[in-house]
Amino acid sequence: MNTNHRLGLDTACFFSLLMFGFIGVSKCHAIIETFDNDSDDGDWHLSTNPGELLVIEPTGGNPGAYLHGTVDASVPTWYVPMGTKTHFLGNFAKAGVAEMTFDIDIFAGSEVPDRAVTLDLKTTFGTGDFSKGVDAYYVGTDISHFPVGWQTYSYPLEAASLTIPPGWVVTKGNGKPGTDADWQALMQDVEILGVELGQPGYFYPDWIWDLGLDNVRFRRRHA
Repeated sequence: MNTNHRLGLDTACFFSLLMFGFIGVSKCHAIIETFDNDSDDGDWHLSTNPGELLVIEPTGGNPGAYLHGTVDASVPTWYVPMGTKTHFLGNFAKAGVAEMTFDIDIFAGSEVPDRAVTLDLKTTFGTGDFSKGVDAYYVGTDISHFPVGWQTYSYPLEAASLTIPPGWVVTKGNGKPGTDADWQALMQDVEILGVELGQPGYFYPDWIWDLGLDNVRFRRRHA
């Protein structure tokens, strides 16, 4: 897939991007992946099974193209694989990331209590050993009853914060609670990013899911 990316400045820039395509970095303070023109900055996946559907549909998104995937799972997760060369991994603090937003359409899945959309960030600090790393997650909107059509989900992500921001839960790889220093270290080296349709600590049944992903974007602090 082509790895062209889209860059935008707040709402006005975002809608201009949807209408006219690429806008230069100098004019914008956001990174937006619309999946138009077979673009996929992040190599987004929903499954490690090559037999599952994963295709950029040219129409039907919010608007335009979108990434369409299926998976048999208890907690379906859109994720950026470790090692991917992308704007959606790396040093979030240096990039000035302040918020992450994305659009999801649930075409089919399992409606159960206490299901929510969770943003999960992980690092192993280059070791490949999660027991030596740090995990941080933020539980967002409840989707125990699926909304109809495309929905936008937004998460505060103050990567430059010297303390753990409100709403975020940080855990060391050994299972102990994370510290402000752990948050800072993770924000300088995010190796895996996952959008989970479920929240930690809950059991969900396995089910076949059919999902759409569109307009994945980071808002960055103005320089």
